Amino acid sequence: MVTIKKRMVNAPAVWDRNMNMNCPSAMMRKLEVALVVFAMMGLPSLSFAESETAAADQPPAPWKGDIWTRESLTGDWGGLRTDLHDHGIDIGLRQSHYGQWVSSGGVRKNGEYGATIDYRSHIDLKKLFGSWEGLSLDIHARTRYGQDVNADAGDLVLQNTGLLMPAPGEYHGTDVTGLTLTQMFPFFGKPAMINGGILDVIDLVTGFFPNVGYGQEGFMNVNAQVSALPWFGAVQGLSLYGGWVTTINPEHKSPETGFLVTGTENESNSLGSVSDAFDKGVWLAGFHRFFWKLGDKRDKPGYFMVFAAGSTRDQKSNEPHDHVIIPGRGIVNTNQSKKPWDVALYVYQEFGHTAGNPDRKTTITLGGTVGPGNPQFAQFNVFANLETFGLMKSRPHDRMGVAGWGNLLSDNFKNLVSPVINLRDLWGVEVYYSVQIIPSVHLTADLQFVQNERDKDNIAVIPAVRLVTDF
Repeated sequence: MVTIKKRMVNAPAVWDRNMNMNCPSAMMRKLEVALVVFAMMGLPSLSFAESETAAADQPPAPWKGDIWTRESLTGDWGGLRTDLHDHGIDIGLRQSHYGQWVSSGGVRKNGEYGATIDYRSHIDLKKLFGSWEGLSLDIHARTRYGQDVNADAGDLVLQNTGLLMPAPGEYHGTDVTGLTLTQMFPFFGKPAMINGGILDVIDLVTGFFPNVGYGQEGFMNVNAQVSALPWFGAVQGLSLYGGWVTTINPEHKSPETGFLVTGTENESNSLGSVSDAFDKGVWLAGFHRFFWKLGDKRDKPGYFMVFAAGSTRDQKSNEPHDHVIIPGRGIVNTNQSKKPWDVALYVYQEFGHTAGNPDRKTTITLGGTVGPGNPQFAQFNVFANLETFGLMKSRPHDRMGVAGWGNLLSDNFKNLVSPVINLRDLWGVEVYYSVQIIPSVHLTADLQFVQNERDKDNIAVIPAVRLVTDF
């Protein structure tokens, strides 16, 4: 059984206003989801730290208790939530509000308000229908309204993860971004999982790195959370048809070794057929994590992770010699293509645990990706973040963090687009503090300093506030 917690990813589509080279194309047409989705509302899909492998260690249900102690604002709904849970259905709702401003620098000064509603359900099919043990269904739908400032700071800055789904910009609508079937099974003495369907990439990333918190709990900038930008040349979508299989480390309760296969067509706001999703190729990935525990009591977990992937989809070359300038049409590719690949490395370590409360801790995450200069527009990335949970004894449920990141664009790509726009490498710094008002309501203050990809723009200063409520 998956415990519902306040954790709600598809890599965002990015594009250059003047070029449409190897960056993902404009988002596909809208597909509104009927209001019946409300009946399928629920909280996060499988969080590995809370999977069936740790059922005996589950905390109390988040809807139990009074408003000052429970993690769901609206409680047990007169006993309905408990009854549904007993029959295998966990449901919930999260609303996230964002106010964000480009106060100076960037492309232009601007401030916007935007919001999302996440509807999630986890259905234990063994409990509900008497199917075999370990089979479950997860559904994630999102409503987005309002606007963001993602383009005002720079097209590749990605300063608000939460407003990238189902689509960035001025998108308004409700869409299913994740719909997966999961089967748990034993594998040579370890628990394992196979999962397939429509994969919400931000959910997938949070499954690997729980501190990401769906971009709704910690850092807001994609680049501060995960090594991201080089992957966008290959993973062209926010939701993808696909599946993966992984072993679960029983001690750390987290993915250890696995393989992932997806299509290459975005499905986040326009559900297409499975065959269409794989028509232009597949994305193949493999990973392994080397776990350890440090400290006298061996209570400070950490790991080193290798993640490698490539795509069979042909991408247009960004080598300048593979293009010609045609009057009235601009820069045109001469049908030369390459296949993208990436290798990422991560190191994570917890330390500074408070006696008697392992949730009060400090964590550090380091990561980086390397890829080819052709066809990818972003070739290298590095990031580091430091987070503290419960820094003050009087505020044990607050969290805060500081992060820095850098993205090096491909020289091929910069040279190719130089007749239109001069590009440069990107970097940024982010700091935040998140206050727990009550367990179901969190308010975050966030500040980012970013150098975008346009060489004539000044450093962008981007303050923000975020209010997240779990109902």
